Amino acid sequence: MPEQEQKNSIQETPTVTPPQEELDELQTKVRNLPDAKWTLYQRIGGAVLGLLCGYLLTYFGSYESVGMFGTIAAVVIALFAPNLIEKRLKRSLQKGRVALMIGLAAWMLAYLLIMLLSGTPMLVNPA
Repeated sequence: MPEQEQKNSIQETPTVTPPQEELDELQTKVRNLPDAKWTLYQRIGGAVLGLLCGYLLTYFGSYESVGMFGTIAAVVIALFAPNLIEKRLKRSLQKGRVALMIGLAAWMLAYLLIMLLSGTPMLVNPA
């Protein structure tokens, strides 16, 4: 008897299907990309954004007048660009975020090595 009651309760549970999302043309194209190609695009885009952030930090950071704006722009790009792109495309960008951090780390490491090899002092006494 208990088995029959369990079977009936399982059969009576309605299945709920989520409503279909309405996707525009760009979102449909991105959704239809194969996973391997989407991963490649994420990694390329993330690496480019990471290198851009590194450039903003190092190049504009050397100017007293606009150095702060380069830092702010790099932070805004690194924090908000992936979120905005993800919301627009409605597809995950987790691998792109990782590539962004790797690209930024590679830029900063290369910049550090160039500074060390060229003999540029890293800490400058402002007085």
